[in-house]
Amino acid sequence: MIEEILPYKCRCGGTLKWSQCAVEFYGIDFGIRKCEVCTSCSSEYFDDKTTSEIEQEVKKRKLFGLERNISITKSGNSLVMRLPPEITKFTNLHYKDNIRIFPTSKHIEVQLIL
Repeated sequence: MIEEILPYKCRCGGTLKWSQCAVEFYGIDFGIRKCEVCTSCSSEYFDDKTTSEIEQEVKKRKLFGLERNISITKSGNSLVMRLPPEITKFTNLHYKDNIRIFPTSKHIEVQLIL
């Protein structure tokens, strides 16, 4: 596919061009889709059809609303995160399962160890 430069600019002021992008949302792979990509900030913009397909699949799998703000509590000298049951059900996480956590800048990454 020849990448076509678009006549309008990105929010950052960069140039937009048509390209092919891998689409993944909440761990669901939607394959390679046509999208607009900014040459400056690398933002990707999908058309209404692709966005609608993603939205329908996410609604079908009941993934909307899984994001939560949780509070940190204390147990002895440790800090404790309590995970909501919707997230543990979605990830199939159970009592005494092992996870790996590590800091990345101002984020904490959590990986399930299967």
